[in-house]
Amino acid sequence: MLRKLGLALCYGIALVYILSILLPAFYCYSHGCRGPGELDAFMPAFAFTPLGAIATAFSLAHAVQKVKKGQSTWLFWPIALIFSLILLGVIALIVAIIVHTAFHRR
Repeated sequence: MLRKLGLALCYGIALVYILSILLPAFYCYSHGCRGPGELDAFMPAFAFTPLGAIATAFSLAHAVQKVKKGQSTWLFWPIALIFSLILLGVIALIVAIIVHTAFHRR
């Protein structure tokens, strides 16, 4: 029971994290972000990155286990794909921050 509650919490946090990335992106795509002031809409996603990435990783591990067992593959394949893309984006963000801070010293 506690494990299912933890998984539900991880899926919920991962969903909120993905929405905090996608909703500002859709807004900028449809209205056109014209400057750095409008990119502040992405700040909740940046602040939520550590917790969101951990929850997404646990949710991805659960989805992969479900796919391996053959349970509801029509549901868990797309979920696993989305979670893996989000985690690749988080890794790219971390690498970009490291490169920016390491090589752009003044």
